[in-house]
Amino acid sequence: MEEKRQNIISKAFDLFRQYGIKSVSMDDLARELGMSKKTLYQHVSDKNELVESVIEFLMKFLEESFSIFNDRSLGAIEQYFEFRNRVQPSNGRFQPTLEYDMKKYYPALLQEINEQKFQLVYSANLSNLKQGKEEGVYNDDINEHVIARILVSFHLYTFDPNNGIFTDAEILDDKLFEEVYKYHFRGICTSKGMDELQRLFCDNNEKE
Repeated sequence: MEEKRQNIISKAFDLFRQYGIKSVSMDDLARELGMSKKTLYQHVSDKNELVESVIEFLMKFLEESFSIFNDRSLGAIEQYFEFRNRVQPSNGRFQPTLEYDMKKYYPALLQEINEQKFQLVYSANLSNLKQGKEEGVYNDDINEHVIARILVSFHLYTFDPNNGIFTDAEILDDKLFEEVYKYHFRGICTSKGMDELQRLFCDNNEKE
């Protein structure tokens, strides 16, 4: 029962991101899933519940992705290396169509989600910055609260194609992530941190 519901939510997400929320009807979803509407409504009561479930699905993905920054078995810079590897397979999945319809048809829900995303990204980066200072890979004199907020803009603004800073193709290029974060690291890293950055990002790229 739960597995079938998850399949419904996953398929709804794929359709919403391709065609937008408004354009996808419950009939469309049932047809794509190869089930009757009666069966579909046994798992979701209506489209509003479906939209909320899709948003929960997205937030769960973000929470799982950023949870790497709470893994103290990894070094601070190593957390970013693993974060990059974790999110790479999802590149291209998150299209602006979904957020556009959220702004238009579900503004209150979008505002709530944006507040949750801000707190999630801020807290994850704050933890990473504090850990990096403890390890001696980040400079002692940086203000981690200010830098954490700047990193929120990196994640939620710089990499958003709606803002026109980078094209869709550029955002899908893994090298963009590395360039943005090399810029970040060079501003906060000690010499020890720069050695770790070279080892993880540069040396591993050469092996690839």
